[in-house]
Amino acid sequence: MQYDIASKVILSRCKDEILRQLCGLAVRSSELVAVAPQETASLRRSDFVLRAELEDGVTQLVLIEFQTNWRPWLPVRTLECRCRHLLEEKLPVMTVLILFRPHLKATNHYHDAEVDYRYKLVKLYEMYAREVLDTGPRCLYPFIPLMKDGEGLIDEAERRIYESDESREYKADLLTGMAILGGIVSEEIPVRLMQRRRDIMIESAAYEIIKQEGLKEGIQQGIQEGIQQGIQQGIQNAQEMVIEVLEERFGIPDAILIGQIKSISMREILRALHKYAIRARDLDEFKEQLKKVLE
Repeated sequence: MQYDIASKVILSRCKDEILRQLCGLAVRSSELVAVAPQETASLRRSDFVLRAELEDGVTQLVLIEFQTNWRPWLPVRTLECRCRHLLEEKLPVMTVLILFRPHLKATNHYHDAEVDYRYKLVKLYEMYAREVLDTGPRCLYPFIPLMKDGEGLIDEAERRIYESDESREYKADLLTGMAILGGIVSEEIPVRLMQRRRDIMIESAAYEIIKQEGLKEGIQQGIQEGIQQGIQQGIQNAQEMVIEVLEERFGIPDAILIGQIKSISMREILRALHKYAIRARDLDEFKEQLKKVLE
């Protein structure tokens, strides 16, 4: 829920820049298309439709989906949304999936006996945080924690946002968005940002919405309680990534091995196991490393 809110707030501040920088479109202007109630049966909160006017005078729809983790059914879902809006709006449609976390099987292509479908896949984790920080635009800074080497640049990005000459509401939205998305990388990031910038972050619409969903007042206690579900989801995602690498390299792991991996709840250890899974010569070598960890 909180990642959907963060994405929506960032998109509201950065729609033209996202279309230019992430989607590769020469856009003159854009607007968010309101989705009619009868169209929302299969749409999730992270689906956004923009009507974009390009510099060459062409008008088209851009369907943007922000996705934390890759799922095999994502291409089919984006195809469903694409077809619906193509029929409703009768405009060309570009589909863009913006993926937050790495996955070996993430692809921009779906095909079966009847369908051959390609869309734009933006892997945020392959973008260099330093390049975004140095060249902008500033409204993309909230995504920096998810980018290459981004965790080490969060403080600089935070300072640049806070010290900019933008309005307080604008800065509040960017800082709150960065805090929420930073929780995907480490549970410490939202706490650290809230400790330093709560004075301005409380003015963000995202902060108010999240508070209504269950966040309590306070700094560390409130943030820790509010993002607990996100922390747990992050641990599960890290476990799944280890298992997926093993499956890709050595075949489906047995139930005992999967259970051992899922018994680990420390993110640092799971990151190390992910590296072991990539580098191990065979499954036995990985099991030896896992045994040492468990001991």
